[in-house]
Amino acid sequence: MPKTAKTIFNTTEKSNFILNMKTEDYWRYNLRIMQLFLILIPIFSAVLEFAKVYSVPPMALSIAGVFAMVFVFIGYMKSVTPKRLILPTVLAVGMIAWGCVSLFNCFYPKIAIFGADGRGEGLLSIIFYACFFLMGAQLGTEENQLKLVRSMLVMTFVECIWALLQVLPIGFPSYYRSLEPILIFDLFLPSGLTGSPVLLASLLCMMEIPAVMCSAFEKEKKHRVFAWICAVLFPVLSVKTQCTLGIAGMAVAILASVICVFIRKEGKQAGIRLGALLVAFVIGLGWVYASPSLNNSYDRKAGENADIANGIVLYDGGIFWKDSAYRLEVSGYPVNGSKNPYGDFNIDSPVETYERLWKVTTDIIKQFPLAGTGEDNLIYPQLFQSLSINQNPNTFDRAYNFYLQMAGTTGIPMLLLFIALMATAFVQGKNVETDSPWLRTMVYGAVTVYLIVMVIGSSSITVTPLFWMLAGCCCYLGKEEW
Repeated sequence: MPKTAKTIFNTTEKSNFILNMKTEDYWRYNLRIMQLFLILIPIFSAVLEFAKVYSVPPMALSIAGVFAMVFVFIGYMKSVTPKRLILPTVLAVGMIAWGCVSLFNCFYPKIAIFGADGRGEGLLSIIFYACFFLMGAQLGTEENQLKLVRSMLVMTFVECIWALLQVLPIGFPSYYRSLEPILIFDLFLPSGLTGSPVLLASLLCMMEIPAVMCSAFEKEKKHRVFAWICAVLFPVLSVKTQCTLGIAGMAVAILASVICVFIRKEGKQAGIRLGALLVAFVIGLGWVYASPSLNNSYDRKAGENADIANGIVLYDGGIFWKDSAYRLEVSGYPVNGSKNPYGDFNIDSPVETYERLWKVTTDIIKQFPLAGTGEDNLIYPQLFQSLSINQNPNTFDRAYNFYLQMAGTTGIPMLLLFIALMATAFVQGKNVETDSPWLRTMVYGAVTVYLIVMVIGSSSITVTPLFWMLAGCCCYLGKEEW
């Protein structure tokens, strides 16, 4: 007699899929939920770009995040989650718990929960990120891991197509056509659907290693060809963002990519790939150099429309305040001669810009070392002459140093928990036996590059979830663990 499926209160078998879910089904659902986010985030972002509406709830993260919470709970309820994930789970829960501590000591609780308008990185995002991490660790098979990476490459490729349309002077929706904070117009910088050229650059840097590795080791030719197209496209657009992270970060990513290929493949093929990637990088630089003439760019600093000479210029400060002050209105405007306690700075200089951001954030950390200012509340300790944010010149809401930002908003203990979680993920997955060692090298490399470039980068709901998924993949368990 066939075995009867379990049911609750004699209801139908389909309505009790959780009780009857097999381990393989659980892995597949985890993959589908993460893929759901990768589909929703560009769709929602595209609609908002066309509508030029940015201060709306981050629905893509919320929808996928709620599903992630449910299935992480199901994994423990059904005892599917391996015991070896207890320590990462404890650390992830510790981050959520400390996020609650920060919430109760914040300036504005509503913002600390849901995040600032257009940012959305409140306590809920910390919960969702932790769930994505745990789901990434429970994909069960290397094939599921590979499917996730493929989906990420497709999403990033879509971002690149959108970015390519933005850099052409054809009237395509772009908030970074001009940089009003530094009075330069018709630059046509790419941001894709991430919200900022800096965020697009961080995404491209992180995904460069997966693109290169998949182009070398994928079994099917169509996947190898697509991955190689991505591998040479990402450097071009990353350089075209004309920010420090876009150029220096991609240089690091290319170097790391070649090292990874050297580790898993013969040196000759690695050398060929290095040459192609360097060509793409140089093409990007050449495009940047010629862009002012191609776009008829001009500036108004002298009170007139003066042409801009060709050259490779970094616009970090202009991008930062264009994003926060002009696009989202979550910071003050950059103004020389303001009464800001920290005085003025040269927004045209990336060095002075980062120096200013990091000095102010460091002082905030000294004031609130344990609980921080509260999630997405970094702006509020800086207000000096009005409760209205935009009436406080030279203030900012992002430190453009992921680690200082975390310590400043949620306290030094949160930063220590994060470091411990990353270390645990790397150590636990290091010695696991796998059928495809290149997958492990690829995931470790992508996560490492992201952690490096975040020294001058910022977290975002459009990019950071991918990092957490890949970080979870570092915890991949061998077949013997299930």
